[in-house]
Amino acid sequence: MEILLTFGTGLYLFFVILIIIGLSRLTFHKHSKIDIPKVSVIIAARNEEDNLPLLLGDLVQQTISDEKLEIIIANDRSTDNTVSIVEGFILRYPFINMINILELSDHMKPKKYALTQAIKASKGEIIVSTDADCRVPKTWVLNMVSSVKSSGAITVGFSKVACKNHFFHQYQMLDFLGLMVINAGANGLGLNWGGSGQNLAYRKKDFNAISGFEPVKDQTSGDDLYLVQKISKIKPAVFNIDPESFVSTLPVKSIGDFISQRIRWSSNSKAFAMETNVVFFFSLIIPFLFHFLILFAVFLQPSGIITIILLKLIIDGLAIFLGGRLFQTRVSPIVFTFWFFMQPFYIPFIGVAGLIGKYSWKS
Repeated sequence: MEILLTFGTGLYLFFVILIIIGLSRLTFHKHSKIDIPKVSVIIAARNEEDNLPLLLGDLVQQTISDEKLEIIIANDRSTDNTVSIVEGFILRYPFINMINILELSDHMKPKKYALTQAIKASKGEIIVSTDADCRVPKTWVLNMVSSVKSSGAITVGFSKVACKNHFFHQYQMLDFLGLMVINAGANGLGLNWGGSGQNLAYRKKDFNAISGFEPVKDQTSGDDLYLVQKISKIKPAVFNIDPESFVSTLPVKSIGDFISQRIRWSSNSKAFAMETNVVFFFSLIIPFLFHFLILFAVFLQPSGIITIILLKLIIDGLAIFLGGRLFQTRVSPIVFTFWFFMQPFYIPFIGVAGLIGKYSWKS
């Protein structure tokens, strides 16, 4: 047990150190008002009457001319006031359009189908996507599009969970920050593992080149992971660390919703891990096995377990707090400590549940 734990600790520490190195290699590019092509912002929405007015309010204030911008809402069978809200915005802003999806697709999962229909209808050369429950700064579209235009690559943007002083919300913010730190650090090492659909930008021709979502039409979600990994094979992705591109999203309301969300994300990862990306597979399996070993070691109490926990505390803290500084996200030491000691229970459970669970985007 001690030999296995020592070996696992070494692998895990090496993995996190690599992520920290990757973070340090990310470069900041100030994006100016270059000549940009037509841009299409796409949002899939189902029963988002509470959130869409805020997001659309942000989008109509973007620092990009109306002639270069179109906003497409793919209304996916909403039963609330989503349609009337969007129609109200359309009357005032002619660059907003809506696609009404009335029935489930018989060959593609709902969110992927909604996004696909929006992209098919789009006239923009560059696609920028976010979720209906997000908030974006007025510089968001121009900043993300400038990154795609200058690099020619899919651009992954930072997203965070918006929170105030609520402990559970801060926990979600920290946990999501950890995921973004891993993706950003990997990108700094030249590895394109994923991003968040809350903040992505890419060329429409690249989406068509990978046959859209057709290869993953049966997967409930994971569209962001798929897009980043597949389009990056055309040209390696760029991670945008300009604060003017940062997006925020709402926290989930309950612990049950949080666990269900994380299991769904975990189930998405398994579909890509064993395909062709061996390094991505090990990025998933190393933390899973290490925390599984830690959980057993705490009860068996082998020699050196305290040292291992302290080393993990230092290296995890370094990664999280450096990521927090890079992405202008304040991390509470108290929340971090609680999050840290939850990991040996949380990660193995979510990993196993993700392998066997089936989840839908929205009912």
